[in-house]
Amino acid sequence: MFNFFKKKSIDNLGNNDSVEFNFELVGCALAYEVAKADGAIDVNELNKIKSEVENKSNELGLNSEEVLLAIEEQSNESISFNDFINQINDNFSQDQKIQMIEFLWQTAYADNVLDVDEERLIRRIADMIRIKDMKVLKLKDQAKNI
Repeated sequence: MFNFFKKKSIDNLGNNDSVEFNFELVGCALAYEVAKADGAIDVNELNKIKSEVENKSNELGLNSEEVLLAIEEQSNESISFNDFINQINDNFSQDQKIQMIEFLWQTAYADNVLDVDEERLIRRIADMIRIKDMKVLKLKDQAKNI
């Protein structure tokens, strides 16, 4: 199941052994965690995530229903998302990290209500992936005004 969140890349020698974390799907998995942080996933939040999963699954040639099911199962089985955080820190550019935080804010605001637990989780993720607080607050404000 976790393989949905990874994509193989070919190194300069043509070997297929290097594995790179798939930015788009990790963002969807963390957005799912944000959406359920307040105890209930609003239909608008779920639709935002589903839409992103469908877009990214099509780009990657994956079945979007299977990807969403894998995200839900990962969320239900996991007590920590530290694996995601470690992979993000090891493999993502600063711009990719910022785009992901932006998506998390958009997901949290999809139901027009930002719950304190959703905000706390996003800010915690941002801190763990080393995004400055001022940038996080700017992204929050942008998502709120969409």
